[in-house]
Amino acid sequence: MKPQLVFFSILLALYLIHDLGFSFMLKRRFGKQEDFLGSNAPDTMQRFFGKAVYLVLFYYLLVLVNLIFHFSFWGFISYVSVLDRVSIQTVGFALGVAFLVLMSLARLNLGSSWRIGLDLETEDPLVTDGFYRFTRNPYFAFLLGLQFSIILVVPTAVTIFAFIQSYLLLSLQVRQEEPFLHDKYGDEYDIYRENTGRFFPLLTKRTVA
Repeated sequence: MKPQLVFFSILLALYLIHDLGFSFMLKRRFGKQEDFLGSNAPDTMQRFFGKAVYLVLFYYLLVLVNLIFHFSFWGFISYVSVLDRVSIQTVGFALGVAFLVLMSLARLNLGSSWRIGLDLETEDPLVTDGFYRFTRNPYFAFLLGLQFSIILVVPTAVTIFAFIQSYLLLSLQVRQEEPFLHDKYGDEYDIYRENTGRFFPLLTKRTVA
């Protein structure tokens, strides 16, 4: 079995275990709904985001089929030859595992405030410590890091497109969350937003007048 297939399969399996495991654990611990996308979404845009997430997973399923059966889907899955090396794949796998660990820690960091989408009813504190001292969306940043790692493991047009699509979708999602969080937390969130980067740490601090 090729290292590429092994690395990709392990990363995909670990992500699914991470996502389903944390969903079960947090729901059992806090006894609250966490998913507000898809059918549970409060508006059309959030329902769209929920469907788009499954689309990205579908891309990765195509890649898995390609690795197992060598079917290129009529040339849809084409490789970037300059990156298609075992050494690069190994680095990508190591980075992917590291980003999965960071995603788990970021999820634990939020505690009862963790949610997917816009929760219009639950009252939870605004979390600004841990990873959230440096960026307002560390989980999304680490998720993008995982997807970049997957590009190194399987450098195809599909994995690159999945990364670009995810970045655009997450950027739109965050921009929709920001006014919601302003309404929910007021000045506390405004000060936090002005002094903390959206995905990456700010080089300089600003102060809300």
